[in-house]
Amino acid sequence: MTASNRRGSTHRNSVTQLNKVLPVPIQLEDETSSGHFNSTSHITDVLVGDYHVIQGEGGSSYVVWSIRIIVDDSVYSSMVIYKRYSDIQRFREALLEHYPNTEIPPLPPKDNFSFQRLSMSDYWLENRRKGLQWFMTNVMLNPKHQHSPVITHFILN
Repeated sequence: MTASNRRGSTHRNSVTQLNKVLPVPIQLEDETSSGHFNSTSHITDVLVGDYHVIQGEGGSSYVVWSIRIIVDDSVYSSMVIYKRYSDIQRFREALLEHYPNTEIPPLPPKDNFSFQRLSMSDYWLENRRKGLQWFMTNVMLNPKHQHSPVITHFILN
């Protein structure tokens, strides 16, 4: 028997052996009804980052804030969302409606905003960012709100 015949015979035996191995059973779970995260997941950090000026329709501009939400202390389980100040205001109003007997922290004050001020006032924007950070941290990391449909709606819409 030549070396190539032996290799061919060994290859056929290996394939035959592989065909006898049963597949490993897998278990599929439908978690579509449980929302975006499972019941043991929780938000472990929220970071309000940079702002971005968006050129809207008709020449109007507005600012959006990047918000990174980290789930279960995992960098791989994080998402970045972009929200306007008015989106965050509506989020706060929804929290007040959903939790009428809970104190919801205030937002930084709404100010008459001009893009001239924006270009000249890093201080004003940094104070706004710090106020939004304080608000988001106090709301998102509050155990009472962790699995709130209001938070889920804010994150996913």
